[in-house]
Amino acid sequence: MTEMMKAVAITGEREISIISMERPEPKVNEIQIRIRNCALCTWEQRVFIGEKQMPLPLVGGHEISGEINAIGEGVDPKKYPLGTHVAARVVKSCNSCYYCRRGEPTQCVELQTFWLNGPDVYGMGGLAEYICLDRSAVWCFKNEIPFEQIALTEPLACVLHSIRRASPKIGDDAVVIGGGVMGQLHVLCLQKMGVRTILSEPIAARREFALAHGCNIVIDPSSEDAVARVLELTGGRGAESVFNTTAISNVAEDAIRMTGNLGSCVMYSSQHPDRPINVSPNWIHNSESILTGAVNPSVVSFDQAVNVLSKGLVDIRDLISDIYPIEESENAFLEAIKPETYRVLIGL
Repeated sequence: MTEMMKAVAITGEREISIISMERPEPKVNEIQIRIRNCALCTWEQRVFIGEKQMPLPLVGGHEISGEINAIGEGVDPKKYPLGTHVAARVVKSCNSCYYCRRGEPTQCVELQTFWLNGPDVYGMGGLAEYICLDRSAVWCFKNEIPFEQIALTEPLACVLHSIRRASPKIGDDAVVIGGGVMGQLHVLCLQKMGVRTILSEPIAARREFALAHGCNIVIDPSSEDAVARVLELTGGRGAESVFNTTAISNVAEDAIRMTGNLGSCVMYSSQHPDRPINVSPNWIHNSESILTGAVNPSVVSFDQAVNVLSKGLVDIRDLISDIYPIEESENAFLEAIKPETYRVLIGL
């Protein structure tokens, strides 16, 4: 008899339904995870508000935590004991395309193929009660690490990948533009690396949050010229690293202007809408600065994130704004899209 499971599906603009789906069973080398928490990324939020068009119904969700419920043939039960708390890198890597074989799985050509739940429902599948993934995509935690914290492994991994792209050094200055959850995660991690952190954020509560969690300097770009302030703080040079975590293209131009010679400017966030910006080719030529992006968590950064959380090196508890039961999933989405919230989770 086919086992069924509940899933949270986006079925229309600002419309959520709890649907019944066939429960996936583990194949060879696969692990079946009983999902306990799934955080609502801005990716799902944009689909929910109609900003991003995707096939519907959509069972999204890629920031997940859960426990091992069953294992397929070829999976060692000693390495993956039943009941173990786990995180999973749900973002797909084919391991055979040009980019995967160059060790760059964040550029995998199959990243957007999200038919993980079969041909009838599109999505990454984390907003369902169960998911089956290859054992290579599953990381084990000690069971005393709470599920809600494990669910933030994936966004933390994305941030660690971003920081890796910039390669800041101890004693450097780093500017983080935007004090949402991803901006705050950048600040927390950079602080641990011995980097002086400067947050540019117009919302006072977010600036206060950053200061309370170790940020060195905050800037209110609504009341002062953020670029001028960064140049003043850095002796006119600009920062060694700048991370733009906002979706505002005009701010992306400011991020470049804050970047010093030989520095790195990382466009962390996707842009909505995506508007071209002015960049001087001669500035790039003369400064030897690096203008780059960061998308998705690499395998390396995911492993780092697991280590960071397992060892308690970064405290992310205050970035969990609320947890809603599956029956209140629509309210969870409505709360998640508010600018004052950080991460909202759904308990499954």
